[in-house]
Amino acid sequence: MAAEVSVIIPSKGCQYLSYTLCALRSQTRKPSEIILVLKDCNISAVEKLCESHALSCIILEQKVGSFTNALNMGKREAKKDILIFTDDDAIPPSRWIEHYVRLHELYRNIAGISSRDIYFDVIKGKTSPTPDDALHIRAYRWFVRPWFEPPLPQLKRYRFGVYISRNFDIKHGPFIPSRTCYSLPFRGVNMSFKSQLVYDAWFPEHPRLERSPGNEQYFGLQIVLKGFDTIYVPSNPVYHITRTESLSRTSKKKEMRAEFNIMRSLYASLLSKNLKIRPRQ
Repeated sequence: MAAEVSVIIPSKGCQYLSYTLCALRSQTRKPSEIILVLKDCNISAVEKLCESHALSCIILEQKVGSFTNALNMGKREAKKDILIFTDDDAIPPSRWIEHYVRLHELYRNIAGISSRDIYFDVIKGKTSPTPDDALHIRAYRWFVRPWFEPPLPQLKRYRFGVYISRNFDIKHGPFIPSRTCYSLPFRGVNMSFKSQLVYDAWFPEHPRLERSPGNEQYFGLQIVLKGFDTIYVPSNPVYHITRTESLSRTSKKKEMRAEFNIMRSLYASLLSKNLKIRPRQ
């Protein structure tokens, strides 16, 4: 029996949501359900948009809470075999869902599979590289990072992908963004999970978190601590509309630094709990 897919999309303002829904309409493998978690949106307009694209949308209105509250609302509502998360400013290529289903069939024992994003200017109709593509950054990841920013011991096999360092910082290893590897989820705009293996994993909720940088890795760390693995593949990208402010992106560096510090404490708390409940050998 073919796997069914839930696509989960949080949106605040819904400014670019039509691009995402149009791309989902054009998928070669249709999603069984699309969970839209909307905040400060015209619900009626979104309902009409879903109807015009003949998409099976479940619309949840988020009245309070932050970005990660919306992710958890969507996950809680989703009922299908594979959960795919993306943003309301992403444009998935037509075989995006089809490729994820095939990847989950190929990697049967892998709980989560993520891929990359490619910046896209909707006005000019042009793509542009992300910082991960820069030659000097890739060189740093090969020759410097392994020596000075190693991963947590629990994530040693993740050193070529996205991992959490011993200082509880999120780091990208040398295989990002061009090679398949063990990796915590790369970016929330493009990640997927087998629902039966992540039923008890949740995104961080904290009263002082608005964008929760590193929330994807927090989710992935729970999976790894349960004994499952997640991987990164470069072959299933989405186009990501270029803008400075969104649910997860901001130019406010001071606020982001404060949120990073909170996330570090949450990673540490996860690891502490895991050590406490680990059975004696």
